[in-house]
Amino acid sequence: MKNSFFFFFLVPAIATQAQTKAPNAVTTAFSTQFPNSTNVHWGKENAKEYEANFKLNGINMSANYDLNGNLKETETEIAVKDLPEAVIKSIKTKYPNAIISGADRIEKAGGKIIYEADIKLNKKKKEIELYEDGRFMK
Repeated sequence: MKNSFFFFFLVPAIATQAQTKAPNAVTTAFSTQFPNSTNVHWGKENAKEYEANFKLNGINMSANYDLNGNLKETETEIAVKDLPEAVIKSIKTKYPNAIISGADRIEKAGGKIIYEADIKLNKKKKEIELYEDGRFMK
C-alpha cells in the first residue's frame, strides 16, 4: 500500500514541481546576470515571481524575478561567522539559548541588504530576518 501511495501521489507531485518553466524574459535575464551559474532549478515563488536556485563559484544562491524578468532579490548562502557582528549580537540578545545553524545574505532590488539566520531554539527551528545593523524585520 505504501508503494502505491508513493507512485500515484508523490512521484507526480515531484515531477510537476521539477518541471517548472519560467517565461523567456525571466530565463534570458537570469542567463545574462548569472552566465557562469550551474545546477539551475526553477520554481515559482508565488503567482508573480519565479525563483532560480543555483550554484555560482561553488556557492548556493537563488534569484527571484518578476514575470517581466526584473530581478527582485538574490539570496546567497554564507557562513554563520560571516554574519555582521550587529546581527549576531541581536540574535544572542533576543534568543540567548539559540544556536545559529545557517545564514544567508539577501540583496533586494535597489541594494538593500538583509540577513536571514536559521536558529535552533528549544529543539525547534526558526528562520529570522534582520537588517545589517541588527534590527529585526517585522
